[in-house]
Amino acid sequence: MPRRPHKKSRNGCVACKRRHIKCDEHRPRCVNCQTAGLDCNFASGTTPSTTTATDTETVTASPSETSTPDQRPQGPDQYHIVPVFTPSGSFDPNLNMEHLELLHQFLTSTYSTFNAERSVQHIWQGVVVRMAFSFPFLMHELLAISALHLAHCKPENASWYHTVSTELQTLALNKFNSVERDINASNCAAVLIFTMLLAVHILADPSRTAGLDSNQYLDHVINCVMLMRNVPKLIIQDWYEYLKETELKPMFKVQPPPTPYRIPQPCLDLSKLTMSPDLGDQTRVAYETAIERLHWVFAVSNVLEQRHTTIRWLLAWPVQLKGPFLESLNQRRPEALIILAYFAALMTFYRECWAVGDSGSLLIQAISSHLGPHWSEWMEWPMSLAVAENGG
Repeated sequence: MPRRPHKKSRNGCVACKRRHIKCDEHRPRCVNCQTAGLDCNFASGTTPSTTTATDTETVTASPSETSTPDQRPQGPDQYHIVPVFTPSGSFDPNLNMEHLELLHQFLTSTYSTFNAERSVQHIWQGVVVRMAFSFPFLMHELLAISALHLAHCKPENASWYHTVSTELQTLALNKFNSVERDINASNCAAVLIFTMLLAVHILADPSRTAGLDSNQYLDHVINCVMLMRNVPKLIIQDWYEYLKETELKPMFKVQPPPTPYRIPQPCLDLSKLTMSPDLGDQTRVAYETAIERLHWVFAVSNVLEQRHTTIRWLLAWPVQLKGPFLESLNQRRPEALIILAYFAALMTFYRECWAVGDSGSLLIQAISSHLGPHWSEWMEWPMSLAVAENGG
């Protein structure tokens, strides 16, 4: 029996085509663009009409309709992160109860584990969730993180939640592949949140580290650091100033710690590591920069006074690492590994966050095993924290 044709319009506005949502073609500005605060541009030379298409056809935008950095909005009045739900004309009455459980977990609990400040928690609970309804790759990763959190909260069902989490992350990555090649004003915020959640996911997923020996665990963590470096690579260098004027603005506000920084003395002594005459100038600068940023995170985390139940500032260090230091880390240079061990020492102050747990202690022990006794003096302080964390 031949398929029944249906009506599909090719004359929607550029913004709706880019966002893959149905346009009502109302001119001069469609309802979707009015709601989202977007510029509404219709392709030149088209008039409102409909064409008949089979249900296997795909409507695509021409190359001239693809956005460029020159077309980016200039401020919050031109763009707001307000996803729009557009009815598709059909409704599936079957509920996916598992997905609803995961979304409920995020809305009631998981969101609060990313930051202790209420203004930022509001972003995770409200803005990010609304954004995820317009970007399936983000929604799948958000639900994947919730499944990981539920595995932590309900250990009796951890295996099942871990499986669900992995499946959802796989779907998220598959959907993200095409978006990664075309980051623009309409999706840069979603990409930023996605990369942050992905980094947390890989750090927090115990199923990825089960059965690994110390060298394999070290490899795993270094791969996590490399992934986190993709945040500025994908977003920060091009869209940082723009994102600071969107609804994500509270996430970019940082209250600088008072100077001089209050940092544990062993961490201050880490600067002596760069005085070796065997280091080249470029390598020395890379180490000094990594240590300086680590000092800042120690200070802003206020670890001398408190421990943290949220992930908060912890990921700020790997996100800021530069290429030369990452290259030394990839080569397992002892000095770079020691600096990483002091980051692991910082992680022990975040142990009460479900996404961190004993990761810091495990990383310190892995690095100590890799370096051997020759570097034991540098590893004495991190190892003391690891032993204390394990109740030794």
